[in-house]
Amino acid sequence: MKKILVLYLILLLFAGPAIGAGGWRDILRQKRVCHDCEKKALVIGVGDYLNSDSKLKDLRGPKSDIVLIQEELLKPVLGYESDEILVLADHEATKPNIRGIMENWFLKGEAVEERFFYFSGHGSQISDRNGDEQDNRDEVLLTHDAEFNPKRSLKPETVLIDDDLRLWFEKLRGKKLLAMLDSCHSGSGFRSIGQFSDFSVAVPRYVQSRGRFGQQHHPGTVKPGPSEDTIPENHVYLYAAQSSQVALERQFETGNYQGCFTSAMIRAAREVCTRAHQGATAEDVSYLKLYTALNNVMKGKMNLEQTPDIQPAFRGTEPERYRGTDSAGLLEPFVTASKDIKVSTRLKSRLPDADRHKISVLITDESGKKLLTSSDLDHTKRYALTDFSKKDKSYHLYVKILRNSVELTNANGFLLNSFPYYDKAKLAAGIRKRIQHAFLKDLLDQIESEHGFPMSVKVESNGRVYDKNDFYGGQQVTYIIESEVDAYVYVLAVDAGGELNLYLPFEYQKNNKIAKGGKIRILDPKQCGDDFVLEISNEPGEEILKIVASPTPLRIRMAQERGDYLSKLTFDEALKNIKDMIAQLKKSDIWYEGTRKYMNHSKSDYDRKFRE
Repeated sequence: MKKILVLYLILLLFAGPAIGAGGWRDILRQKRVCHDCEKKALVIGVGDYLNSDSKLKDLRGPKSDIVLIQEELLKPVLGYESDEILVLADHEATKPNIRGIMENWFLKGEAVEERFFYFSGHGSQISDRNGDEQDNRDEVLLTHDAEFNPKRSLKPETVLIDDDLRLWFEKLRGKKLLAMLDSCHSGSGFRSIGQFSDFSVAVPRYVQSRGRFGQQHHPGTVKPGPSEDTIPENHVYLYAAQSSQVALERQFETGNYQGCFTSAMIRAAREVCTRAHQGATAEDVSYLKLYTALNNVMKGKMNLEQTPDIQPAFRGTEPERYRGTDSAGLLEPFVTASKDIKVSTRLKSRLPDADRHKISVLITDESGKKLLTSSDLDHTKRYALTDFSKKDKSYHLYVKILRNSVELTNANGFLLNSFPYYDKAKLAAGIRKRIQHAFLKDLLDQIESEHGFPMSVKVESNGRVYDKNDFYGGQQVTYIIESEVDAYVYVLAVDAGGELNLYLPFEYQKNNKIAKGGKIRILDPKQCGDDFVLEISNEPGEEILKIVASPTPLRIRMAQERGDYLSKLTFDEALKNIKDMIAQLKKSDIWYEGTRKYMNHSKSDYDRKFRE
């Protein structure tokens, strides 16, 4: 028995270091990274957790995230060579390994001109240990060996605490450092992006840790950020979410799971690089422009509730607000303003084939009686592929047929994408309209220009700028578009009720020409008078606003006034307009596009979630 025990201990001795990939010294030796180089990047991705369970779930996105960051950002955009990048993935990314590599490689080297730090994985919070946090909580990053104590609190010695990072980065004061964290700062609820809870279409990167905290922050609120002087000179930190929000990962069109922040960052960097190719100035490719583009992608194109954060402090989009302040570093160029950037980083125009474009739809039936079959939706086959049993893939649209026999309250669906059964014809008609709605949204969303979007889109409500991505039914709004170029502007909206509206130009506001430095208001009382207002649909759900701009006018069929709608198009009219627009854009060398997505709520739901 004693011999067997000794043999077992010997095996453990040799097997033990496996979770740390042999320790940080072995990692440095095996990966052959340079030590005396101009740049250093430490990229960490943790999706596989040693102590994973029902509370600490593994993630799918970090594996793709660390590849994206290397191949789409570090190498082509920031100019890092392979031997300047050290990647720690899953079992390599233990607390001891990260600390050893940080202190013995990343922080070393007087000749190193710039550094990059990236983390993708779970985030959480623990009780503040040294009294330096306003909310009595320390933010933490969960390493591969993160562990709970018996009371379900995270053990501080097994996680990366924000104080650890602060002390490490303080040693690089004056050195150029860009740090990105695609993880949660805290957890307080998340939106499932237009779907219902039966399907895991978005996964929060937050792990609950018990402990006594101070002030709690409610969903939708933002904790005041740290003061500007906590950021060393020449450092910029980008975070996936505000400290009161979770960060999400989800499955994208490629089939891979990715962090939403990381995916948005790659697109934002490409937009900035497009400006560099066009001979932009340093301020045109600044950290401020990068953050603005990142926020536009996350809030506009992805319609995420999570809002990215940045340090030094964000002071708005006007450069004048930064000069002479502690945030002036955000005006520094994120990327060299030259044509040296590889062409592969440029955006490519994308114009879908409207005749072949289709969306995938999953329909589930609570009753189990197959109240609807594919033949009942034959008329949607030319633009939708419908499944009645879930397959191992993601869908553009999830629809649920409820077992309650309650008459539909509206053609849009009783609860967003949930339809109670009352009458088969009405059920089929309601689902068909929802499918048409999703199809038009996705078709418009696929229109992308390599020239980016040299415009800003703001919403005004009750006489002031509206800073939410959430509306309530019947809310009166005005869209304000400001432009950096001379162009003709076309604004299409698919509202949550499934209607497509041509907001500009239309019968009462035909002038859609905008001058460089000018602005357009929709609706413009000077053209439309005071009798008309723009109201958000009373239907719950997601609305997409698509702005296309061209130096020359496009031939677009005007919408007709129908009832209370000034700019309403039927589905067939909308599809023809989009196809005509795509055909014209294919022949044009320069055109621009922008996408904004918003969520509509009932007034009672809105007041409950966002009451100020």
